Order: sequence, then C-alpha cells, then structure tokens
Amino acid sequence: MRTGTDRNPAARAALLERIGWQVRNALLGEVYATPKPGLVDRRDTGAHRDMNYETFLASTEAITPYMVRMFAEGMDATAVGHTPEEVFRAIRGIGLEAEQAMYAATDGVNTHKGMIFTMGIVLAAAGILYARADTTSEQLVEKELQPSDDVTPEALASADVQPMDAAGESVMPSSTIIAGQITVDAILDMARQMTARSMAEDFRKMLGHPPKTHGERLFQAYGERGIRGQAMEGFPILRDTAVPWLRRFRNLSSDEALQQAFAAHATLRRGLLQDTGSMHAEHFENAVHVSTLIAIMSVLNDTNVFIRSSYEDMCWLQAESSTILGMGAMFTEEGVRAIEALNMACIEKNISPGGAADILAVAILLLKL
Repeated sequence: MRTGTDRNPAARAALLERIGWQVRNALLGEVYATPKPGLVDRRDTGAHRDMNYETFLASTEAITPYMVRMFAEGMDATAVGHTPEEVFRAIRGIGLEAEQAMYAATDGVNTHKGMIFTMGIVLAAAGILYARADTTSEQLVEKELQPSDDVTPEALASADVQPMDAAGESVMPSSTIIAGQITVDAILDMARQMTARSMAEDFRKMLGHPPKTHGERLFQAYGERGIRGQAMEGFPILRDTAVPWLRRFRNLSSDEALQQAFAAHATLRRGLLQDTGSMHAEHFENAVHVSTLIAIMSVLNDTNVFIRSSYEDMCWLQAESSTILGMGAMFTEEGVRAIEALNMACIEKNISPGGAADILAVAILLLKL
C-alpha cells in the first residue's frame, strides 16, 4: 500500500516541512511563554541552574528533525501494513537518537527528554491517521471515478478531479484531501492503541525487581505511573484539561460567560481582550499559553515536582494553580501578580513543573495539527 505522498515526493517534502515548523513553533511557544512558575522562560531560569532560554533554543533545533521522523514513521509504517504497536516500538529507537542529539546540543543537559516521549507518540499517532485517511480518500476518489454503464464521457470529464502535473501526479497537497478527518480525540486514542499493551508490560516488569529509576521508585512506592500511565490511557491530561483550556483561553475575547466568571473574583485585563494589532496578538498568545500551563498544573500529578521536591509540594502547587486559574490567570491583574509570586515561591522551593510544560507544548502542537 502506498499513500499519496509516496507517489508525490514534492507533496511529501512539503508535508514533512510543515510538520517540522509546527513542532518547532510548539516547542518555542512553550519556552517563550512568560512568566512560568519555576520554569525557564524569557525572564529567568526558574528553579534551574544548568539551563537557560538559549539552551532550549538549541535543544529545539536539535530534536525537531527526529520529531518529524516519528510522524513519518507512523505514516510510512502504516502504509506498508504495520500495526500501531509496531509503530510504537519503532519510534522508541528514534526517541533514543533524539535524546542523544539533545544532549549533544546542550552539553549534557536534559531539556526535552519527557517532551520527546510525549510529543513523539502524538506525532506518530497523527502519522498513522494521516496515512489511513489519505488511503481512504484515494479509494473514495477511485471509486467515484470508476467508469460504469451509467456514466457518460461528459460526466467523467466534468468530475471534480485534482489537477495533475506532466507526470500524472496530483499537484494538490495531501492535507487538502483529508482536512477535517483527523481530530484531537482520534490522535489521542491512537496514542492509546500504540502504547497500552507495551506500557502495561513495563509496569508489570517493574514489580519484579528493585526500582532503578525515579519513575520506578514512584510507581512502586506510590503507584504513580507518570507520563507512561498517561500514554496508555490516551493522555487524559491533554484530552480533558490542556486542549479544552487552550481553546477556551484562545476564545476568551468572545466568551462573555467565562469573562464574567473570572471578573467575579478579579479585575479583567480588558485591554488584552479588546486591543488589536501584531503586538497585541503576541501578548494575547503569551497570556493564553501561560494560563493554559496554570490549568495543567492545577490537576497534573507532575512527577518532575514529585522527584525534585515532594508529594506535599506537588499538592501545594496544584492547589495554588487551581486558585490562580479561578481568578483568570494571565487575563486578570490579580492573576498576573499571583503567577509572578508563585514563580518566586517555586524558585525558593526548587520546584519545576517540567511535566506540565511538556503537556503545554504538545497541546499547542495538537491544535496546529
């Protein structure tokens, strides 16, 4: 089985280039977001002493090609009949290569290891669905154009067919064919299909030996499954929290009910909601991303916090974030001050919600896909 992009190298190259820019923009969208409690941003290095803003820029450039490869692996492996579970096994190797590229670019600093795991699965899942939708679309087109006794030459000539180049290849990008057929829920469910059995086996094996890693210690001591547990359930943190809140904040300017809910507890930054222009768009996007991060922090059992600090600190961070979310986060005057104060508190406590930052970047990417 071959997809449309297999038969049209130019379309394939354009698709993968577009995926690369979407990945890069999502990663940079996360690190650009400022202020972020305990995390590296444009203002400070949060609770970190071994990395800064420039470290993340270098890491982004280093890992982006491998993220694109994971999408391509999902697409290409599916086209030749491989199962989602087989795709997951294949991208684990690409993920290890991405980690090595990251360490080489950052002088050994772990900036994106968790991101590589989560975003890689999501991209491979999107690639699988892209290949399936592309194949289905081609089959439908072929069926519609199949001559029959009831179809006249004139009807065939007037059919809605894609323009072709001199070699008989479509000159329309494949994304045009499948637009609207791949949803966030479908991508996340495919991530579940890819990983559920493998992750369950990983957890079963963990019970059979003394813990060797932070993640294994958390699982054996607290039953906390971390990001692997999220993956095997189809990333509920993305489906139920990150993506819905990202959409809500993006649409806040026209959501009077949500504005009123925030205004009941704090003072709305009405200039941010009403102004126009390129600078306003940049400030608005920043506010959306920081606010979405706060929403994620309010519910995520972030193992980064658990490992660096304690279970009690993780619960404290969730409670503080929930309060800030209720007052409108970056879209109210009090919310901004509370986020800035939380950043200082996280620095003092050595708390870095890196898992929440990963989820923010993947949510941004999902809405771009």
